[in-house]
Amino acid sequence: MKKLKIVFAGTEYFSAKHLNALIRSSHKVISVITQPDSSSGRGQKITFSPVKILSINNHIPIFQPINLNDRVFQKKLLKLNADIMIVVSYGKIIPKKILSMFPNGCINVHPSLLPRWRGATPIQSSILYGDKNTGISIINMNDKIDSGTIIHTETCDISSKDTTQSLSLKLVKIGEKALLEVLEKIISNTIIEKKQNEKNVILSKKIHKKDALLNWNLEAEKLERLIRAFNPWPVCYFLLENKAIKVWQSTVIPIIKSNFSIGEIICSNQNGIQINTSHQILNIEKLQLPGKKIMDVKNIITSKKNLFKVGTVI
Repeated sequence: MKKLKIVFAGTEYFSAKHLNALIRSSHKVISVITQPDSSSGRGQKITFSPVKILSINNHIPIFQPINLNDRVFQKKLLKLNADIMIVVSYGKIIPKKILSMFPNGCINVHPSLLPRWRGATPIQSSILYGDKNTGISIINMNDKIDSGTIIHTETCDISSKDTTQSLSLKLVKIGEKALLEVLEKIISNTIIEKKQNEKNVILSKKIHKKDALLNWNLEAEKLERLIRAFNPWPVCYFLLENKAIKVWQSTVIPIIKSNFSIGEIICSNQNGIQINTSHQILNIEKLQLPGKKIMDVKNIITSKKNLFKVGTVI
């Protein structure tokens, strides 16, 4: 059976897992495109993307163009004579010139059931808005974001405990398998394309660090979903005595306490730190003090009882 010569474009951990599946397959990844190196932390240390690290370890040539419209880069890409380009969480819009460069086209693995949650944060959005399921869509790419024809879908349940991290891991397993199945269908010319219904399009918004500050005027149920959606990044937090305290796990207590202020600590014990919201109670079970490790509330509440004093409005 024919094997495909692949150019892979991706950046994040989700991308790297799919790249690894291709490397382990009988197909040949002949080159990788990933975002330029970034600097982070106090020392502004240069870090490589997970895709770049994996490519180096497997001796795959790497491109890190700043501008995908650069003609020199495009000529180099064309000279590779690849059969297909596969894009997974790359982070940049691919120009039409590149999309038309490969005999078998350019396909994208997207972690949602398109057309729901097009855009930058499909996994986070599915948790934040309380979806019961999500999935993987593989599409033939066009020059508009996530709007190409669908060539494969797989569904995945979302549990009430799923965070973005745990759901990503579920979707990786589904996506790897689905991607290899699609490549076999491309080779055997058995792909069936389906147009997306534009009436059902919902866009996911980009997430910023400032969005992670908990607003107690929201309902407890919404706050609990926000905490799971923003785990592992940017991680929800609240301010107490000028300290930013990160919240990693919480539950909802379905009780209404109208005699307490919104944002008031109404109970603080081994079971959690209970905070009154605009509707029902948010019970914080795991948190992280500045410079410390993530801890269960039951393990720190005795030593920090004065910090989380009942009656404090945060």
